[in-house]
Amino acid sequence: MKQKTALAIIHKNRESYNQMAGEFSASRARFWDELTVLAEHAHEGAAVLDIGCGNGRFYSLVQKQKAHYTGIDNSEGLLSEARKQYPEGKFVTGDATALPFADSSFDTAYSFAVIHHIPSKALRTQFIREALRVLKPDAVLILTTWDLWQAKYFFRLLRTAMRSIFQLSPLDVGDMILTFGKEKHLRYVHAFTIEELRRLLEENGFVVEKIEIIARKSGAANIVAVARKKV
Repeated sequence: MKQKTALAIIHKNRESYNQMAGEFSASRARFWDELTVLAEHAHEGAAVLDIGCGNGRFYSLVQKQKAHYTGIDNSEGLLSEARKQYPEGKFVTGDATALPFADSSFDTAYSFAVIHHIPSKALRTQFIREALRVLKPDAVLILTTWDLWQAKYFFRLLRTAMRSIFQLSPLDVGDMILTFGKEKHLRYVHAFTIEELRRLLEENGFVVEKIEIIARKSGAANIVAVARKKV
């Protein structure tokens, strides 16, 4: 994917999330029950970064662990929702591919359902390298992405792949556009496989300690990776 196309997609995704922030936040009032166990990586007193924090719903779980939370997102609409719900929380506007934090600032980083919204392998690599940079040596990154290799998306992914192969689409193989809400706001997503996510982490400074698919009660599923920064 060309960089110009990727940057335009990021702009459109941010615009969509700004426009649908209230509706989207209402649909994410609680953190996913199946993933709450991941909060155990936020140790007492730890500096924890939530990359792509959205409406900040992970904040309360980090607080229960007595850790110090910082959330960052590029959508001011979603951050407005976060600040309304958690006025005592620390929420920062910023770009996940150029984090506004010093090297080795955090003990733990989380990123829930964000990286699949990052277009192009180049920018996804930049995303991982930025997470690596702001983590302390031997610190852990907990990363999730939607498992989109499901029957209901198969033909859409196949169509995009064929168009990409024959250079009829600016998207890459594994990409597609989904909609959300009453107004059908457009969102770019990339369908990761477990091995693709593993390679991305391992090629950019992490040791993958665990990676698995965790199903949700709704029938959806997430790929969940726990990766440690190489010393």
